Amino acid sequence: MNLSYKEGMSISNHLSEFQGCFDQLSSMSVKFEDKILGLWLLNTLLDSWVNLCVTLTNSTPSVVVTIDFIKNAILNEEVRRQTQQASSSQAEVLVTKNSRRSRDRIQDGGHKSKKSMKQIKV
Repeated sequence: MNLSYKEGMSISNHLSEFQGCFDQLSSMSVKFEDKILGLWLLNTLLDSWVNLCVTLTNSTPSVVVTIDFIKNAILNEEVRRQTQQASSSQAEVLVTKNSRRSRDRIQDGGHKSKKSMKQIKV
C-alpha cells in the first residue's frame, strides 16, 4: 500500500504497478469498492498532481468517480502535460532564434548585411 508515483515515470507504468498491487490483494480475497480504489490511486500521485486530485474528488455528484474514470483522467492529464512541455520547448527554441537574430542585427548596426542586400536586389 506504499506505492507512489515517481516523477518522470510513465503514468502507464504506474498504473500497471497499481494494478499489480490490486491484483495481489484481490488474490488474498481483499475487496475494495470501485470508488475506494479510485481514491487510493489518486493518493499514490505526487503533490504536482494535486490540482487534478482536487478536481476529481470535488466532481459534481452526477459524476461517478470510479477507478476507470480516475485512470482515464490521469492518462489525459499526462498527455496534456506532455503537450504543454513540448509547446514550451518549441517556444524556447523560437525565443532563442529571435534572440540570435536581434543580437546579429545589433552587431550589424541594425542594417542588413551586404549579402542580404544583394539577395534583395536580384
